Amino acid sequence: MNIDEITGTKLTSVADLIDLEESLRHQALNDHRNQWAFRGQPQEFGNLVPSFQRQFSKPSRGAAETIEMRLISAFREHYALLGDRSNDMPAPSSIDTGRDLRCLSVMQHYEIPTRLLDWTSNFWTAIYFACAGDPSANAELWQYDRRVFVKQREESPTLSTLLDSGNHQVQEPILLGVRGSVQILELDPRLTPRMRKQEAHHTVSTDPFSDHVHLLYEQQKAGFPEVAAPRWFLKHTIASGCKPKALQYLAEHKQITASSIFPDVVGLGRFLRWQLESLRTMML
Repeated sequence: MNIDEITGTKLTSVADLIDLEESLRHQALNDHRNQWAFRGQPQEFGNLVPSFQRQFSKPSRGAAETIEMRLISAFREHYALLGDRSNDMPAPSSIDTGRDLRCLSVMQHYEIPTRLLDWTSNFWTAIYFACAGDPSANAELWQYDRRVFVKQREESPTLSTLLDSGNHQVQEPILLGVRGSVQILELDPRLTPRMRKQEAHHTVSTDPFSDHVHLLYEQQKAGFPEVAAPRWFLKHTIASGCKPKALQYLAEHKQITASSIFPDVVGLGRFLRWQLESLRTMML
């Protein structure tokens, strides 16, 4: 894959952001099946790597999967005993045995590194995540069309359980620890208040060390085989100078701020740690 194939526009002003959002919205209206997913990253990483992968200096799939399952087991045990778990968090039974991916989604809510990668269906929420950190660095805005996973679920109907958002017992297909061809899938349980507030879902790979860029690229080709160079999966660049203006626009015109994005103390703590590192990098 050549990164130029999926490189979109460079966004240097709030006007550029507005124009892009309007273009995507009109495209979705003209083609009623469009369902955009977005991800904002505060630097030009050039990849889509989950936080769990970044914990390893070298890839060892066997070790990673063993560690992952022990973390899941420990989390379930302690989560069930939490005395201050709010009423809008899922019941322990909904993330119990047979619901490993849903458990990982809740673990991500509590800042535990997982193999899940967060996305949002809200363009401006993604812009916030791209612009709220690393003020001196250019940011990335990624997008893909969620329709590409429809064919996958039609061919494997059990995968539809990964989109079940009910707070009840749902048996997932076994995906963690499975060998064979590497797959990327969508997970959209929206179990936590933060996921619901951010209109968020995840992509997840059967290989914990996969870069989701390459997997999404191949998924786009499989979902839209008639298109030689997929244009439903793109990476845009947001210039660093645009970040403060974008944040001001979000606060004044979209009512998107830290308090609206993070509806809980855990999320707010994450944001403040992120902001501290950004300010330290800028000033020192």
